[in-house]
Amino acid sequence: ERPTRQRMNRATAACGVSTLRTFSSRFARVSTVTARRGRMPASPDSPGTTVACATLSGGPDPVAFRFGLLADIQYTDVDDRCNHTGTQWRRYRNSLAVARNAIDYFNQSDLSFVLHNGDIIDHQCAFDFAKDEFKPKAEGLEQLGRVMRILSGSQCKDWMFTIGNHELYNFTAAELREGVTPEGCTLPFKCANDEGSFFFSRTPAPGWRVVVLNSYDVSIYSNGREQGLDVDALELLRKHNANVDKWVSDNPEVIQTERMSGTFPYFEGLEGLGNRWVPFNGGVGEEQLEWLKGQLSEAEANDERVIVFSHLLVHPETTANGSGRTLIWNYQDVLDAVEDERWGKNVAAVVSGHQHEGGLYTNDNGTHFVVMESPMLAEPGQPGPFCVVEASSGGLRMIGYGKGPNSKIFGTEEGEQYPPAEPMVKDLPLAPVEAKA
Repeated sequence: ERPTRQRMNRATAACGVSTLRTFSSRFARVSTVTARRGRMPASPDSPGTTVACATLSGGPDPVAFRFGLLADIQYTDVDDRCNHTGTQWRRYRNSLAVARNAIDYFNQSDLSFVLHNGDIIDHQCAFDFAKDEFKPKAEGLEQLGRVMRILSGSQCKDWMFTIGNHELYNFTAAELREGVTPEGCTLPFKCANDEGSFFFSRTPAPGWRVVVLNSYDVSIYSNGREQGLDVDALELLRKHNANVDKWVSDNPEVIQTERMSGTFPYFEGLEGLGNRWVPFNGGVGEEQLEWLKGQLSEAEANDERVIVFSHLLVHPETTANGSGRTLIWNYQDVLDAVEDERWGKNVAAVVSGHQHEGGLYTNDNGTHFVVMESPMLAEPGQPGPFCVVEASSGGLRMIGYGKGPNSKIFGTEEGEQYPPAEPMVKDLPLAPVEAKA
């Protein structure tokens, strides 16, 4: 059965939500907000959806750069169903319709880049759970092609793809590093930068730095599809999860078969934030952690704001009901780096995927921990979830759509129209950072 939908509690929201129709009157610093509307191209899975796109012009707080953002398309050609824990109703095929909507929306803005924050296709593209065996690799490539042919329609050709667990179920690490370009696609699916690293940084505009993390640096799946589990990561996981330890003891062949995620009750007996110690999560290695600290230190020295991207969640407060199920294994190490008093106020946001229901939390430094919702959870007739983010010295402005009226980022009140006539806005203000003499 479809899980019961609970309306989110907005009483603790730290940032205002509005539609663009009312935004300029509520926030005087915006001088002009314009919207353009266009019909989405038809899709075999869903009729076109009418959405509007907004651009800003003028004003005392100019936009430094814009980027497109979505996460967890996680497409596979199967019927709608609940996930194995019974907490989500997943509309796998409708993810393609949402992807089409996103591209049409992105194409109406001048974007510096677009980022997909992990899990582009589902585990089921690689593995037949009924037969307990890998599917032919051509099946996964064909389904990746259905997604990438849509994304190839993007006018912005500068795309970044972070590594999620489903990338590692479907592709080898070498393929993710070198890139995969299915037939008929002009945009390659590639998770590394030009130097072949899965974690890297770039400066999209003066005063800004973007940091991309590999939250599966330490992972049982770090080798990728059919390359065997990483033994060191597996031993680490066994120490923290008795269910995993027993499963591997009873089934030692899993090191070769990789038969772990979705196969046994690995949450059983776990409590609190200990729920993060499951096969589909991972960690940030020591080298990457030191690199992150170096990036943040440089940003502070250069008076730069930083946006960090990670598929896995970094802050416990953003996890569903505080469960910790979607956290980085060594989240505290990463969080300590991000919140370090020397540069914590320079970190504008940490943006994740992985937790399909989404999330949002703002810490005492004013850093916004954002979790994008998955297109799989988009309710029928809803264009999103996706957004364009505008970065300025005063804040980050997310302009787009959520998965439905109970979206944790773009939600609506009882009785309000959804989707709205114009895209919704989530304003994430930034505290001033004192410039160095």
